[in-house]
Amino acid sequence: MRTFLVIMIAGGLGALFYSQKHHEVAPVATPTAAAAQSTPHSPAKASPRPVSEHNWMKRSLDRATEVRDKSRSQTQQSQDP
Repeated sequence: MRTFLVIMIAGGLGALFYSQKHHEVAPVATPTAAAAQSTPHSPAKASPRPVSEHNWMKRSLDRATEVRDKSRSQTQQSQDP
């Protein structure tokens, strides 16, 4: 009886995972302000991998990278004569 219950729970979780993966909406690629202001010294490129709305760690790292690159490009522009 326990084995049947474990198999039913695992099957239910698998079906839930499968249904969520197939109903996920693909993100729309939009150019960012950092990409519009890119310089040869700091190319601000969009991430080639899609960012999931549920993966907050990846989104945080991508945002930190974007802010870092923007700051570097502004510093470089302000130091150019």
